[in-house]
Amino acid sequence: MKRFVVYILTGLLLTLSGCWDQRELTESGFVLGTAIDQHEDQMELSVQFYHPSPKEEGGEDPFNFNIYSETISEGARNLVNHIGRRANWSHMQTIVIGEDTARTKNLSEVLDFFYREQEPRATTQIAIGQGKGGDYLGVSPLFEGSSGRQFREIQKFSKEVTSHSIETTLLDLALQMKSELGTAVIPYMTKSKRMTETAPVIGVAIIKDDKMIDQLSGIETQSLLMLREQFQRGNIKIPCENGPNNQFDNIEVFLAHSDISPKVNGDSVAVNVSLQIQATLRELVCNEFETVQEIEEFATYIEQIIEGNLMNTIKKLQGNKVDVINLGNKVYRDNPKTWETVKGNWDELFAKGQFVFDISVEVEGSGITNPKPFLKKVE
Repeated sequence: MKRFVVYILTGLLLTLSGCWDQRELTESGFVLGTAIDQHEDQMELSVQFYHPSPKEEGGEDPFNFNIYSETISEGARNLVNHIGRRANWSHMQTIVIGEDTARTKNLSEVLDFFYREQEPRATTQIAIGQGKGGDYLGVSPLFEGSSGRQFREIQKFSKEVTSHSIETTLLDLALQMKSELGTAVIPYMTKSKRMTETAPVIGVAIIKDDKMIDQLSGIETQSLLMLREQFQRGNIKIPCENGPNNQFDNIEVFLAHSDISPKVNGDSVAVNVSLQIQATLRELVCNEFETVQEIEEFATYIEQIIEGNLMNTIKKLQGNKVDVINLGNKVYRDNPKTWETVKGNWDELFAKGQFVFDISVEVEGSGITNPKPFLKKVE
């Protein structure tokens, strides 16, 4: 009896030794990057495919292809009619949406295919590009093998090193759009052509009611990240108090601690912003420090500059009546019953909200041991 069972199990295992829908590598075209634009009454889907390099040293030589269709899913399926391979989306790094499309089309409709298709990864990054999204796939990568991968790395380091933008994946965007606020921020990409054409990611696009409504600059994005308690590090220009308007000292700041606390009181909202910041002097142009007291006074001046930057960003968001600071989501998490009473009128409450700041800056690091412009002669 046992031998009979072994024979049966062995036979079943033999029938399961392969995948029923297995595809050969030569049947697939691997997607590295995608761009989406509205073209008259059709959607334009631009796709960057991996192509093995014919060179002896190997590598890759990606190529771009665009197709027009009424829907993204139709265009994605019809690619096979032109390239002779089935598009494989599992290695896609970035999706770039043209700004005009993001302002006029619902993002939930534009991206629906990528959420429903099995192959795209939730970690695929999203960006909105000034002008036409498809143009960005043609920007030659500087270090990576393709522009799709280059954009992924730019997003990552723009967030980690300068805080001039953020990283947003398909998953991040879904979580933002499905939150109580339904608002989102997405990295904003432009084209810069000096000696070498690049596609810098500086600033973010603001999403409300499923469309892009405005954007924040790199400096404004730094403030937004502080208010969202997501700031890591970045350089800030400190205007010379008694010098020319176009001269600055440069400091690098790190957010040591933050606490953003919204309080709802009837038909008003008060927000306490507590930030503890560590600052390192990176470039002195117009300041010299002889005493510890002078350094402390400079720290107080930095606090004023940071508070001013924060208020400029807050006023812009309040003018748009869009809470991408996530204050509403905090109210919902802390007190769901209170949120239910103010949810329908939150945009107005946010626009009139009062912010109180408690900012503490500690200047430390290499600048303390050499608190003068580096090449200035010591008397």
